[in-house]
Amino acid sequence: MAYEIVIDGSTGVKPLVISLANTYRELQPAIQIEIGAGLDPRARIQALTHKKIDIAMASHGIDSQQISKLGLQVHRIAKIAVVMGVHHGVDVPSISHQQLCDIYSGKINNWKSLGGESGPIIPFIRPNNEVDTEVIIEHVPCFAELHLAADIQVKNKSGQMATALAQTPGAIGMTTLVRVAQSNQHIIPLALNGIPPTPSNLMSDVYPLSRDVFLITASQPSPPVEEFLAFVRSESGANIIRANNAVPAK
Repeated sequence: MAYEIVIDGSTGVKPLVISLANTYRELQPAIQIEIGAGLDPRARIQALTHKKIDIAMASHGIDSQQISKLGLQVHRIAKIAVVMGVHHGVDVPSISHQQLCDIYSGKINNWKSLGGESGPIIPFIRPNNEVDTEVIIEHVPCFAELHLAADIQVKNKSGQMATALAQTPGAIGMTTLVRVAQSNQHIIPLALNGIPPTPSNLMSDVYPLSRDVFLITASQPSPPVEEFLAFVRSESGANIIRANNAVPAK
């Protein structure tokens, strides 16, 4: 008998969950896992409470007590580095906080100014209410008061950002180390203030820009959902999380 698990929510979390789900399908072919196109925070909780989905993907700023009052349960599964990613043709390995702010304010517009080959810098940004941008604003002080240059393009979905970074020469934008891992080396992560966003630096908090990955379920999830969560928490699940440049939750 086939069982279906329906998952939806944060598109920033989606790439890691897809990787976990793909392996789980191979192990449990009787389990069908459907992953939606994305839901905002309010919509994903409504979908869970109305039993339209079985698992909600979420990240950053979760109020576990409030969620538990709705008869739901939060499962923290991983920690992901938020990075400034660039197109693979960019030969600048590191930038400072001030250089980042100068790029987004329009003061620096050529990679030659940062020690790279001459070429225009094409900055992309996520909306201010998206987690990757919130993390940058929180940890890069000058970014919070920044007046963005008028020509910066906004990418509403994390997948749109990843595609733009991979395909646009000279591009820079905020993404995650999971997106970098899945880009076939088309996206390169920059070190910030000389600190590279490696999983080991993330685990030790040397690299401070990160977002947590949560799965939210009913307080008493169905057996198929429980079994999927057990796989995610297992060493096999942890290995998949590590292979995607993320850190498994303890």
